[in-house]
Amino acid sequence: MFTRFVLSLSMLITIAMPAFAQIPWQFRWQKGQQLTYRVKHLTTATEVVEASKLVSSANLELVNRWQVLDLDEKGVATLSLTLVSMRNEQKRGSGETILFDSENLEKSTPELREQMKKYIGQTLAILRVDGFGRVVEVKQGSAASFEAEPPFIVVFPDAKAAAGQAWRRPFNLVLDPPHGTGEKLEADQRYECTKLADGKATLSIATTIKTKLDNSRDRLPLLQREVEGDIIIDLPNGRLLSARLNIDKTVENHQGKGSSYRFQSEYSRQLVE
Repeated sequence: MFTRFVLSLSMLITIAMPAFAQIPWQFRWQKGQQLTYRVKHLTTATEVVEASKLVSSANLELVNRWQVLDLDEKGVATLSLTLVSMRNEQKRGSGETILFDSENLEKSTPELREQMKKYIGQTLAILRVDGFGRVVEVKQGSAASFEAEPPFIVVFPDAKAAAGQAWRRPFNLVLDPPHGTGEKLEADQRYECTKLADGKATLSIATTIKTKLDNSRDRLPLLQREVEGDIIIDLPNGRLLSARLNIDKTVENHQGKGSSYRFQSEYSRQLVE
């Protein structure tokens, strides 16, 4: 009797424990689905050249919304991206501060207000994205941008979720003007599932620029691409719940001996239920 009880309990535990662990990595799109995210992004650039030190920063807060417009028989979703609201405060190295706030247009810097207000409430991109998070087609927006930064940060492997699992996503970075003339640099991102509990998967992310550049000045625009951090995935519902990504990189001697350029970034994205 006791043995049968233990065996029955063991079977229940076996069935219950791996239930979400047997779920494959996948975004589960539904036609008409809306995913609204609150984004905060703080960046600081500190440049030292000889006796001068210039510090500039930007504090960006925005709300954007992804909507599933269509879903084909292969599970490829057509998604639109809309900018709902934005507040962007920039402090330049000269000490000047400029502001755009879509909810307080009268307080915005006039030239920035006229430049940015036209994007609020507008569709910024239309993509076709499969269940792994891969961009199949860019109907509106920059294809190079979404190759470097997938719309939901991660591209999943064709596998079932498991703690300790790791994979890589190779991609190209395109150097557009004024930083280049369309050159492509090899890069990759490494993902690892560091935690799997309560139907949520925590993934760590590390980005590596594989193409080496001889000129240190050419590295400056690449610093903002070298993100690392963590994201949390809702496995049963196939959604990105949150992300926290950081950068803290320094290039030495970019303007002669003793000069330096440091780029710092703190990025967060949170699903708004």
